[in-house]
Amino acid sequence: MKTSQLIGRTMVHTTDPAITGEVTDVLLDIGLEEVVFLLVDVVIAEERAPVLFSPTVLVLDGGVLKTSAHPDDIAARHDASFHRMKVAVNPSDLPNTFIGPFGNTFSPSMIMALFNARTGAELPKPQPQENGVWFKELQGRAVRAHVGDVGHIQDVILGPDLKTCDTVEIVTPSNQSRMCAPQSLHVKRLEDHDLLLSISQHDDLS
Repeated sequence: MKTSQLIGRTMVHTTDPAITGEVTDVLLDIGLEEVVFLLVDVVIAEERAPVLFSPTVLVLDGGVLKTSAHPDDIAARHDASFHRMKVAVNPSDLPNTFIGPFGNTFSPSMIMALFNARTGAELPKPQPQENGVWFKELQGRAVRAHVGDVGHIQDVILGPDLKTCDTVEIVTPSNQSRMCAPQSLHVKRLEDHDLLLSISQHDDLS
């Protein structure tokens, strides 16, 4: 499935019909090989708040995302997020490490900084992070090679379990759609938090 097709998709709970949501973004690891989190606008008791979901607790069934995560856990994270939207969280107050769904280590300061960026909270400028990238931040970005820009990111195609990134779709300047392996791309977050994308020379799409 294309990552863009996940955006706007409905999420429901398998046992609690009072919990619903809509996917607003997808956080990928910096290597574009794995899905770290899905950001879902969750509605509980008519209150809407963004909550991060690991792909390990989500299943795509009949076009609808379903989660079996414990309702109390979702409610607690929803409540914390609802209040966090009003009071910005300083990433420097968080611990140094977080173990992701695949056993890899991520920085909670990166997660929280990007999370708050998506919710529009006013925050102190976070330190540069190297561990992940939001799909909406990635889409449309120019891809560079030794000859210059060779296209821009159109989409990321995910595996059936929504946990891995199979291929990356790049649209060339001549409006041709080309597919490449995530391993062919190098994504770097600059000091100003902008992204720099380059492609291996042997995979040049020009």
